[in-house]
Amino acid sequence: MNIPFRPLGPLMQLLEELGHEVTYAYDDLVFINNNDFLIQFASSGPELHLFFNHDCNKNTASGIEESIIPAADSKGLSIIRKGKYKLVGEQDETMQLHFFDA
Repeated sequence: MNIPFRPLGPLMQLLEELGHEVTYAYDDLVFINNNDFLIQFASSGPELHLFFNHDCNKNTASGIEESIIPAADSKGLSIIRKGKYKLVGEQDETMQLHFFDA
């Protein structure tokens, strides 16, 4: 069994330094406290994918992107903006996560 490298510790430290908090990490997804964005680990290496909540306004998204990408670069992580996501509640009280291009 090959377990992929996922730099959760360095990512959590980076987010904390920028004033964000990881509220939940599951498999390859990292959910952030205000739900404006989430991070998805790529299939290999220190590459991370940045998705903004479809409800996050452009100014907030731009500010996050402008701070997180250079800060990640300085720590050897590569964050790439990939698109948006939407959480949809289901009748059975579960949540579905939908990704789409920006």
